[in-house]
Amino acid sequence: MAKTNYHSHTYLCGHAEGLPYDYIKRAVELGYDEIGISDHAPLWDNYRYHRMTMDDFYNIYLPDIKRAKADFSDRIKIYRGLEIEYFSNLHHHYEKLLKDLDYLILGQHDLIYEGTFIDVYHNLNEDMIEAYQNSVIEALETGYFRILAHPDIYLFSYQTWNEFTEKVARKIIEAAIRTKVFLEINVNGIRRKRIINQDGEEVYIYPRIEFWKLLQEYPEALIMINEDNHALKQMDDKACKRAREFSKKLNLQMTDRLFGDENV
Repeated sequence: MAKTNYHSHTYLCGHAEGLPYDYIKRAVELGYDEIGISDHAPLWDNYRYHRMTMDDFYNIYLPDIKRAKADFSDRIKIYRGLEIEYFSNLHHHYEKLLKDLDYLILGQHDLIYEGTFIDVYHNLNEDMIEAYQNSVIEALETGYFRILAHPDIYLFSYQTWNEFTEKVARKIIEAAIRTKVFLEINVNGIRRKRIINQDGEEVYIYPRIEFWKLLQEYPEALIMINEDNHALKQMDDKACKRAREFSKKLNLQMTDRLFGDENV
């Protein structure tokens, strides 16, 4: 398989390091075939999480990728991306961003539930998980997104795998298949502390093995591993190897290139 990664962050999001140029240069050194940079996208000014501004996007982020393309495009294929949440009132924003990008990653860390922001990392109940499911499916059906980051992230705080969480998983998987969106095995979850699941087994908090076992029933699904790097030292690290072992153990049919033979 080709050596690729389409999910990396920069210092512009406030919780990572480096610039696109740094990751691309390191990818060349490590022998990657393709790389996509996809830091957290700018949203409205009062959004409560750190991320780049629109000025950062146009004056730092895109020019830095352009500079890297000038220096390294003869040795690696480089793509421009962003990771972003979906909100139904922001279609104009996604369309504006895509004018300068090759792809968007849907990273639904936050959503609006009963008129207020909630995040997927704290105290989700079944109603909130269903809201996450519906938001993700609505997002995929817009056609704006190429990858669904950590689709199993709803299990981060609600950690019991049961009939309900399986039903949510199947709806998300089937929506991704229907819309031809890649489901991402996210390496950054492997870097986190493992949990004990409902069966007393030690498992990754994500990728959750119960979720990904279902993909054995969906050979038509598009699946890829992405590193979700926040530091240069994480590129092709031990967690990346474990992710490849994880997919191999489950005998999943993996895809290593985001665009195939398409010209972007």
